[in-house]
Amino acid sequence: MSDRSTRRMFMGTALATGFAALSMPACAQRNGPARRFDVQDFGALGDGKGDDGPAFQRAIDAAAAAGGGTVRFGPGIFALRLSPGPGGNGGAAFTLRSGVRLEGADRARSVLRLADGQLGPGTFLRIIASEGTLENAGLSDFTLDANRTGQGEFRDASNGGAIVLGWGGRCTNVSVERVTVRGANGQGMMLLGAVGNPGRALRVADCLVERASYIGIQSSQFDGLVIERNTVTDCVDNGIDVYGNDDANHSIIATSHRGVIRGNVIRRCGIGIFLETVADCQAVENDVTDCRLAGLRINRINGEPRNLLVARNRFAGSPFGVAVGGDTGGVEIRDNTISGFTTAGVQFTYNVSHITVAGNRFLPAKPTVPVVLGQPIDPKRDPQEQLAFVTLGQNSVPRGHRADAMFVNNYKRQFMIDVGRFVPTR
Repeated sequence: MSDRSTRRMFMGTALATGFAALSMPACAQRNGPARRFDVQDFGALGDGKGDDGPAFQRAIDAAAAAGGGTVRFGPGIFALRLSPGPGGNGGAAFTLRSGVRLEGADRARSVLRLADGQLGPGTFLRIIASEGTLENAGLSDFTLDANRTGQGEFRDASNGGAIVLGWGGRCTNVSVERVTVRGANGQGMMLLGAVGNPGRALRVADCLVERASYIGIQSSQFDGLVIERNTVTDCVDNGIDVYGNDDANHSIIATSHRGVIRGNVIRRCGIGIFLETVADCQAVENDVTDCRLAGLRINRINGEPRNLLVARNRFAGSPFGVAVGGDTGGVEIRDNTISGFTTAGVQFTYNVSHITVAGNRFLPAKPTVPVVLGQPIDPKRDPQEQLAFVTLGQNSVPRGHRADAMFVNNYKRQFMIDVGRFVPTR
C-alpha cells in the first residue's frame, strides 16, 4: 500500500459484466410531475447586482414543498452572496433540495456569479450546496462564475468548492449536465457519498470546468458513477479525481465502485485523471494533455484498487503517461497512445502488483527516456518494496529507441515479471 504522501505525485469477463449496467445513462431522472418554477417569480433580478441567492432558495424550497419540479432561470447575470451553509458548516449561496432540478436557458446567457470578497480565513465555501441526502435532483444549462480572482488573499483555497452535493449525506440519482464552472475556490464540482452509504446513479456530463484552485471534478464514496464528455482545464490539482478509501477503519476493501470516466478532454492540470483506492472502474477514450505530473495516476491508501481498465486514451506532454503506486487487485493499461513523456511512459512506484501493460503505443520525448520504469520510493526501506505479477506485451515504440530504455527496473525485490516484446514502429 502506498504512503499517503504519494497521493499527489476488469480484467476480461469481469469488465464486460461489471460495466454493463453503466452503459445506460447513469442518472436518468425519474418520471414525475412537470411542475415549473421561475426564480424571477420569487424576486430574482438577474442584473448582476445585490444578491439573487435568497430568491433561488425560495423557488427551490417551493418546488421541493410541491413534491419536486424544475426551477428555471432565464438570461441574466444573477449575483450571489454567501449565507451560513446547511448544518452551520461554512457558507453557501443556496441549497439544492431532493426532487428539484435547477435549469438555465443555456450556458451563454444564464450566468450565476459569486460576488467579490465572500471568503475569509478557513471559509468552507459551497456556492451550490445540499443538506444530508440529495435524491432525484440535477443542475443543467448555465454558467457558474465562482470568481476566484475576486476573493483577494483567499483565492487559493483547497477546501469546499463551487458545486458540492452530498456533503454530510449522499447523492442518489443526481446529475450535472451542460454546466460551466469558472474560477472555483477549491473543487469545481463534487458529488459525494459516505463510507457504508455510497452515492448511486451519479452523472457529470458535457460540462466545462476551468481554473479551479484545487480539483476540477471530484467524486468519492460511490457505487455507480459516469463522468463523460467534459472538458477540464488549468486546475491546480487533479482534473478528474475519484476516491474510495475508508480513512477511519483503514479497511483494505475499496469503498467506491462502478465508475466510468469516458471521453473527457483534460488540459494543463496537476494530474489529468486520479483513480485512488477505487474498484471496478474504467478510464477510456479520454484526451489528456500537458499535465504537470502525469496523465493518469492509480494510487492506493488502504483499500485495494481492483478491476481497473485504462484503455484507448491519449496521454501527451506530461512527465509520466500513467503512474501506479500500491498493490492492486488487477489493472489493465491497454491500447493507449502515450506520447511526449519526459520521465516514463508508465511508472511503478512503492509496492506494485497485478498490472498488465499491453498494446500501447509509446512515443517518448527522447530515445533515452524509459518506456516503462520501476522505481521504488525508498530503496533502503525494510522490508524492501516489491514489484510482482507484472506483464508487458506487444507495446510499440519508435524504431531506434534504446534497448536499455524499454523497461528500466530498479526494484531489487521482484516476482513474476513477464516482459514481452516491444514492437518497433516508424
